Amino acid sequence: MSKFFGEKVFLENKVAIKLYDYAKELPIFDYHCHLSPKDIFEDKVFYNLSQLWLEGDHYKWRVMRAYGCDEELITGNASPKDKFFAFAKALPSFIGNPVYHWAHLELCKYFGISLPICSKNAEEIWNTTEKMMVSGDFSAKKLIEKSKVLGVVTTDDPIDDLSFHHRLSKENNPFKVFPCFRADRLLNAEKEEFLSYIQTLGKVAGVEIQSFAQLKEAVKLRLDYFQKAGATAMDVSFADFPKEGEEIDWIAKVIRGEKLSQKEIEGYKFSLLTFLGTELQKRNMVMQLHVGVIRNDNGKLFSKLGADCGGDSVANPVDIGGAVCLLDKINTETNLPKTIIYTLNPTAYYPLSTLLGAFQGGERGKLQLGAAWWFADHREGIKEQMRHLASQGGLGLFNGMLTDSRSFTSYARHDYFRKILCSLIGEWVENGEYPEDEETLEKLIKDICFDNAVNYFGVKL
Repeated sequence: MSKFFGEKVFLENKVAIKLYDYAKELPIFDYHCHLSPKDIFEDKVFYNLSQLWLEGDHYKWRVMRAYGCDEELITGNASPKDKFFAFAKALPSFIGNPVYHWAHLELCKYFGISLPICSKNAEEIWNTTEKMMVSGDFSAKKLIEKSKVLGVVTTDDPIDDLSFHHRLSKENNPFKVFPCFRADRLLNAEKEEFLSYIQTLGKVAGVEIQSFAQLKEAVKLRLDYFQKAGATAMDVSFADFPKEGEEIDWIAKVIRGEKLSQKEIEGYKFSLLTFLGTELQKRNMVMQLHVGVIRNDNGKLFSKLGADCGGDSVANPVDIGGAVCLLDKINTETNLPKTIIYTLNPTAYYPLSTLLGAFQGGERGKLQLGAAWWFADHREGIKEQMRHLASQGGLGLFNGMLTDSRSFTSYARHDYFRKILCSLIGEWVENGEYPEDEETLEKLIKDICFDNAVNYFGVKL
């Protein structure tokens, strides 16, 4: 029987163990996360496991709610120790859950502790980790450095002044922090805040926005600003691909105080995404589309805690026809930029991977089926995404893992991904489907785990 969360955990065959030697010491380029640039610049210090693990981690919150923990012990005013003990009591029931995997990987990686997280061990784990953290060594910058992260790409609103990125760029850190143009609020014309948001955007850009043309001008100025600050990508999330509609001046209508119809909202989103795609192509920036999520399902929870509190779910299968229309429209108007499509609904993997293949060309791995994301970011989900990618594209061109996290210890997930990757490739090698050639395999592993993403996003680390 294998040791509990020993070095060979998640390495499922003999070849995988050999392949992991190529992967385990590689640095990390975290090309999509939700870490706070303010926390990084100020080098936020964590003094206990609740601060480090449970503040803002909606993955762990969902586990605790499912177990029946009182909300006071999750997002309320209970003591940090009581919160951790509640989490430790809940966790043993979640065998096979990625949160169970991640928590133990983090405990091993950052504290050298291989005890099972449970009520019986909670006191020892709490006391040991608290003693290790009292020195202040568990800070944002030190955790990034300890994780061998060379580059972090945060998620930033178009109206953000990027002041912390500017300050970080002047420091002599062993890693770099890049902004990413996150366009959700720009896209969401159905939201009550949309009018006030575009007015703020206009002030920030120095453009009086009264029309769609003026909105586009403001967006171009902000894209220029972000690119000058080091951004090489845009990211936007929506439930499904919008449908092309009749060309009207949506913004002028909003400014007049008129409400857009659902059809008009769809048309606005399609036109804005088309415009963004063409602008990104001109700038050689990456377009990242996150689709297939329903947000804030639990209205009661949302009204109490706001967004990103663990009340989201997977949406229906995405409209592949809508995706075809959007990509073809951008491609017709200019050329497609480098594009990654992530989906929460795995039923879309196969059709999306075939669609992306229809638009490839011009550069290596230009269009990508994004890594297993959010609810799909578990052992079987990671394998499923890579199997679809391999069957319809080129796994060796894949950008690999991202954290998509707000936690500074979530870099243990890269170890998780790398072991799963090595197991999958090892399976094919052992089956005689791929040569057991060390040089070829080493390059394949290094490309997927690090080199591909660095080259694709065009960053200098």
